[in-house]
Amino acid sequence: MKVKNILGRYGIYIFLSAFIAVYFDLILEMRHQFLTNQRVGLLAGDVGGKLLVKLLLFFAAALIVFLLFEKFKHIFIYIDRFRFVIGALIIVGCTLFELSGSSIGMYDVFFGKAHTTTSELMSSGTLFGVPRRIRGDEFAVLTPMNFSQDYNDFKSVSDIIRGTATDVTTLYAAPSFSLATLFRPFLWGYMLLGNTMGLAFYWASRTVVLFLVSYEFGKLLTNKKKVLACAYGVLITFSQTIQWWYSTNGLLEMFIFGQLALVLIYYLVRVDKTWLKVVIALGIAYSAMGYLLAYYPAQQIPLAYIFGVLAIYVIVDSRKLFKKLDVLLLIASVVVFAIVGALVVYHSLDTFKAAMGTVYPGARVDTGGESSIKDLFFYIASIFTPIDDVNLVPVDSNVCDSAVFFSLFPLGIICAIYSMIKKRKADLLYILLIVVEGILLTFCLVGFPEIIAKITLLSHSLSMRIMEIVGFIDILLIIRFLGEDNKSSKVISASRIEKIAIVIICVIAMSGLCVNPLQRDAKAVYDNKMVDSVGALVHANPNAIWMVVSDNYVINNVPIMVGARTINSTNTYPNLELWEKIDEGGAHNDIYNRYAHILMNVTNDNTSFELVERDPPDMVIINVNRSDLSKLGVNFILSDKNLDAYNLLKIDTVEGYTIYKVT
Repeated sequence: MKVKNILGRYGIYIFLSAFIAVYFDLILEMRHQFLTNQRVGLLAGDVGGKLLVKLLLFFAAALIVFLLFEKFKHIFIYIDRFRFVIGALIIVGCTLFELSGSSIGMYDVFFGKAHTTTSELMSSGTLFGVPRRIRGDEFAVLTPMNFSQDYNDFKSVSDIIRGTATDVTTLYAAPSFSLATLFRPFLWGYMLLGNTMGLAFYWASRTVVLFLVSYEFGKLLTNKKKVLACAYGVLITFSQTIQWWYSTNGLLEMFIFGQLALVLIYYLVRVDKTWLKVVIALGIAYSAMGYLLAYYPAQQIPLAYIFGVLAIYVIVDSRKLFKKLDVLLLIASVVVFAIVGALVVYHSLDTFKAAMGTVYPGARVDTGGESSIKDLFFYIASIFTPIDDVNLVPVDSNVCDSAVFFSLFPLGIICAIYSMIKKRKADLLYILLIVVEGILLTFCLVGFPEIIAKITLLSHSLSMRIMEIVGFIDILLIIRFLGEDNKSSKVISASRIEKIAIVIICVIAMSGLCVNPLQRDAKAVYDNKMVDSVGALVHANPNAIWMVVSDNYVINNVPIMVGARTINSTNTYPNLELWEKIDEGGAHNDIYNRYAHILMNVTNDNTSFELVERDPPDMVIINVNRSDLSKLGVNFILSDKNLDAYNLLKIDTVEGYTIYKVT
């Protein structure tokens, strides 16, 4: 076979094999850097014979896999046919083997057990990749709060978090026996299987369900072209935006339930059996509740614009199929959603009032204009941010805030305009999506007057949060263009579209899968002697109040993972009654009346409050006079500092931490 023919037939596999070889080596180098703080190989610009041999072996292995794929491509017919069964098996397997993407392994670092070899890292449970320090909202806040519920019998109100009655059905929602948790199925694993398997179920089920739902919506978007739909599913599921924000703010739930609602609306008018229509209508109401309960307006509101115009298109496109029963069921689903939503909100009304009454984020009003044109093209570098999550990111940002979809902006808009010109016909979906993208980008790049920002509700969002998801629109435009059936609008052959799709699937999946580690169990927490010591004291003194003294907020939520009632665990909404006991007249209310990580110290000086200058403004320092500890009701203190000078009874010292009893 001639070289030209070989390249024509296998060129794409050769290119992808080379990419995978280089990327896989970079992952290993990144892991080495995490362990030793030293760069080697490609990261250090050191290309020697040993490295070339390694790259060649990786290349050969990848190419063999692609050639086998080419030979046995027909097997994907069966994978597609049994995709739901396969998805269920993946969830079951990951859950049973306690596999997650949590960065909980970072606790080894904070507990002074930094690993220097791959075998040590694997023995701690991190099987692949590295735990991410920047994912503190996951391993240091959300996961501890979820774990704490096992010691609270999964009640909807916990006195473990904040050391006082705390509603756990809102904000950082934790698993609980409540109406709200009915619409948070990914939390059910904690309640049924315990913490480590619950953590695994939480990660695996969300990934599998997001891909399957995206795939189903992708088929609607592409006139049931399965390869393109698969590419779309990968672009969403393994995007940098989704993976860097995987476990916080409910972003996955927004995409899962937003797309699921659209798929269900599409099928509502296309099935004949009445009972099935009723089930679908209930599914629409359920999806709406799932979306609502994500409780993060900064991303919910701009995404609602996108899903809103998609819903308009699906309904208009299906208008001729609507029957009276379909309309009634759609109205009924809205009514059910409104009633259930009202019940959930009413249950947590005081919590919502407290959150909305905070200095941050309640009083925050954003008018946009904080982004720049160059942010629209960061998707190019974003593929490699899992390898280098510092140097590739703008100096005034971080890898999470800079994470974007691989959108190929402005290709989607160009394709949409080209298609309409070629067909000489306006396209409702193209127009609606371009208009929404124009509105969102204007807010991000230019800004709105405050009154307009409030009317559009975008005042509850941020430029950076919108930029993280606006690329979703460009993906929708491109995928729909490639999936059009109108021959006059096609500029790419079906075979080439398939090859574009294969490239997307491999490149995006490879980069997305490397953002979070492959973590087994939660040994970093539950095999720690200090945590065991805290747990033993909690067992003997279940009603005792704890306080953490450390300059590292990550430690603040450690005691709650074994049930310790901790006043300065992350305050998802402020405990004003407590702090006002040591702040006469509420003089410093503007400091602690916020969502806050609270760093506490013991001092012989007057009690003082300080807001740490950082973005977001969510870290508070409280220096508590020794005599004020009794006002806070503190019984035990966990500290990585020496507090011997403050007349405290030393209970235990283990692994660099000391537990004191307040007498």
